[in-house]
Amino acid sequence: MEVPEEVPEAKSVGLSILYVEDDGVSREIVSEMIRRKFPGVDLILAGNGQEGLELFARHSPDIVLTDVRMPIMDGISMSREIKKLNIDARIIITTANSDIGQIMEAMDIGISQYVLKPIEQHRLFEALGRCTDSIRLEHRVRDQLGFIRKLSRTVEQSPVSIMITDPSGRIEYVNPGFTRLTGFTLEEAAGKSVLKSGGKAPKVYRELWETIIGGGEWKGELRHRKKSGEPYWTSTSISPLIDEKGNITNFIAFQEDITEQKLAGKAIRRMAYYDSLTGLPNRLLFNELMHQALAQARRRNRFMAVLFLDLDRFKVINDTLGHVIGDQLLQAAAKRLRESCRRERDIIARRGGDEFIILLPELDDTEEAVSVAQKLIDAFCRVISLPENELFITTSIGISIFPQDGQDVETLIKNADMAMYRAKEGGRNRYHLYTPSIDENALERLELENSLRAALDRNEFLIYYQPKVNIKTGQIVSLEALARWRHPEFGLVPPSQFIPLAEETGLIVPFGEWVLRTACAQNKAWQEAGYTPMSVSVNFSPRQFQQLNLAEMVEKVLEETQLEPRWLEIEITENIMLRGEDAIATLRILSDLGVQISIDDFGTGYSTFSYIKKLPIHSVKIDRSFVSDIDSNANDEAIASAMISMAQSLSMNVVAEGVETREQMRRLDSLNCPEMQGHLFSRPLPAEELSRLLDSMNQPDRPKNTD
Repeated sequence: MEVPEEVPEAKSVGLSILYVEDDGVSREIVSEMIRRKFPGVDLILAGNGQEGLELFARHSPDIVLTDVRMPIMDGISMSREIKKLNIDARIIITTANSDIGQIMEAMDIGISQYVLKPIEQHRLFEALGRCTDSIRLEHRVRDQLGFIRKLSRTVEQSPVSIMITDPSGRIEYVNPGFTRLTGFTLEEAAGKSVLKSGGKAPKVYRELWETIIGGGEWKGELRHRKKSGEPYWTSTSISPLIDEKGNITNFIAFQEDITEQKLAGKAIRRMAYYDSLTGLPNRLLFNELMHQALAQARRRNRFMAVLFLDLDRFKVINDTLGHVIGDQLLQAAAKRLRESCRRERDIIARRGGDEFIILLPELDDTEEAVSVAQKLIDAFCRVISLPENELFITTSIGISIFPQDGQDVETLIKNADMAMYRAKEGGRNRYHLYTPSIDENALERLELENSLRAALDRNEFLIYYQPKVNIKTGQIVSLEALARWRHPEFGLVPPSQFIPLAEETGLIVPFGEWVLRTACAQNKAWQEAGYTPMSVSVNFSPRQFQQLNLAEMVEKVLEETQLEPRWLEIEITENIMLRGEDAIATLRILSDLGVQISIDDFGTGYSTFSYIKKLPIHSVKIDRSFVSDIDSNANDEAIASAMISMAQSLSMNVVAEGVETREQMRRLDSLNCPEMQGHLFSRPLPAEELSRLLDSMNQPDRPKNTD
């Protein structure tokens, strides 16, 4: 975006701006914006609130532009201290959407200007422009106006509303800015009394009047009505004009329209307490209401229940059908919850994601909570009709009861959450009451998560390799890298436990890069040892495709390990293909680089053949669920045959995984499946054992069962 033309007025006014931002990159970018837009402005830079406060005291800048979240002293705390030094200081805060509480706090201390992050030039310039307009106007009025008999063109042309009254508060003059703001012309406004002062006047007007008749300047926010009757708000500054004898001859008021900010503030307050998607209370409001209900339950000696709900397999629907359908489903789920909880005093809230929480106050016994939970489960068993889809989804519910399961809000919610996870472990689509034994499992899971965070640094992960065999020659043609975790206390932790945990915590990103680098380095080592070159495949999680630089990371690893791209195969699930154009673009970049792309667990996802053929797929792996009964189930055999034919017609390689018996091998061979993988040929092996297997197995009279 081009920076607009320079504003020469900024030079003549001699403004100074203090910019406080702890992020050096952001500070440099925004500073350059300001310098190009306002070349005559003195820009003072600080890296935290404490430094900013010291620089403000030293330089007294006209405008302070500050971030909210900073180390040492945050922007809100700094602004509060600045207001103590100079109540008239003009402060603009920059904040992210999640900083709603800080914005509300900023408004409370008199900061009405804010710019949301990421900072857009026009939003920043609008906020700075409003401040500089006001400053320029005050300078010019004080320097050029003198007494009101010589009104300058500056006043006439100012975008700020200017009003002049006589000593009793009756309007004598308004500028065009006032007319544009209010709809009243000078003729209509002249003679009207605007400075209310009597005992019946609102407190703010009484304080205003007492300040200005005493010779002081009053600043604050006022609510008015336009000629049309529409309400509006202004940031107002009123000063007395005093003659040579010290008598007040007039009052002059500068008014800046802040209606938009006020309305935005109300919207922000709603955002602070309600979920924007479902309209339900959010966790902040829920916690406040629960504190009140808990106090009442104690006073009345009544039971109270917390129900923690999670939609089963919602992530699968969200990933495969898209976020639009996912949002529609969440809205429908919220509606179903409202319909199922009929008591007005029951509180339903959205915790976040696909989690909801319900408070049932004033219960006669615990069976009421169980009854509501079962009613909710039954309600979700009915089909949910969306604009273009009909979906079935179930829910898992955890229940905690006051007083036996907790005496405070945090404990009751935590215990209901743990009970919900126990319901999921029990098969989903059910409820579970909290019991103290659940804590033991939760602590074990927490310990496992903490251990996982340190496992990479402690070199606790291992890579095992499982061969893929050409069924005609019996030779190993490629390998799959499979991660294992050797925990010092729990022993060998299966991937089914730590891979989902790594995905939940985001550790799958550094972990996935480690697996890729280790497998590529090992494959290169085998090649240098004289083994026949073959590809090694690495599984990529959908979470990894959220990395903006995924393709660059893969290319960097290949360069570091000196492995040619053709000897690397990346295995993805079908669901990744439905994550959007960014994921597809990444796959194409990797394919153009020479990396092979394979679809793992083929046939278990939601993609169609017509969709797959558009993507750079080189190989498909038939899921073990279609292989296990292929020698006895005609449907599985027919499905496998169709997959093999489809893939070969698209010039894709086919690998059947989970082959454990010779009958399965023979049946797949009869369907022309060229490659297989499974315990019939070899279980996953550490690199050293795999090397010995390569020495002995690459002979035409194989495959051989090495179990």
